[in-house]
Amino acid sequence: MNPFSYHKPRSQLPYALYLPAGKPPKGGWPLILFLHGSGERGSDGRKQSTVGLGPAIQENPQRWPAVVLMPQCPKGQQWAGEPLAQAYELLHQVEQEHQTNPRRVYLTGLSMGGYGSWNLGGLYPRRFAAIAPICGAADPFMVWQRLGKVPIWNFHGAADEVVPVSFSRALADALAKAGNTRARFTEYPSEKHDVWNRVYRELEFIQWLFAQQKRGGS
Repeated sequence: MNPFSYHKPRSQLPYALYLPAGKPPKGGWPLILFLHGSGERGSDGRKQSTVGLGPAIQENPQRWPAVVLMPQCPKGQQWAGEPLAQAYELLHQVEQEHQTNPRRVYLTGLSMGGYGSWNLGGLYPRRFAAIAPICGAADPFMVWQRLGKVPIWNFHGAADEVVPVSFSRALADALAKAGNTRARFTEYPSEKHDVWNRVYRELEFIQWLFAQQKRGGS
């Protein structure tokens, strides 16, 4: 059974939405924004739910007790500028329409979506309780300047043939220099670019993600 609903609103990005079964916990459901990779761009509103987090949810929905938003980036564009702004607007819309917990909003993405996760997190560092980029990259200076206090768990495969692992190593160094004591970096020695297939099934990561709660302030 397909657990996702699909939406193609006018003047907005198409998106897939996962709603967990049962009643929300006190304070509302956690909310996850998932940004897909370049291969899932398009306009069908569905493809982005077939790679990465989507299959992991289908395999073990009980591990993902959260509302999950999966917007789709148009062909030929990146998670930057207008598409990233529209994804952020959709996040706010989902919060208005569903019972979610403002202290437990999480951001994750893979490959192109890993870039997008770093970038959106840098734009709104107080918005997310945690950020989990996978095999992405960003400007180390931005990361050092903007993400020194955000819980981050970054993942990369050392054998990545698409996005060099050296990019993530540089960001781990930037976070260390920023004094971020809540940042983690896992480098898998034999994994290639599709390291997300492993990450989203790592029980330790899932437990860490849902344990993060945003502290006081906006």
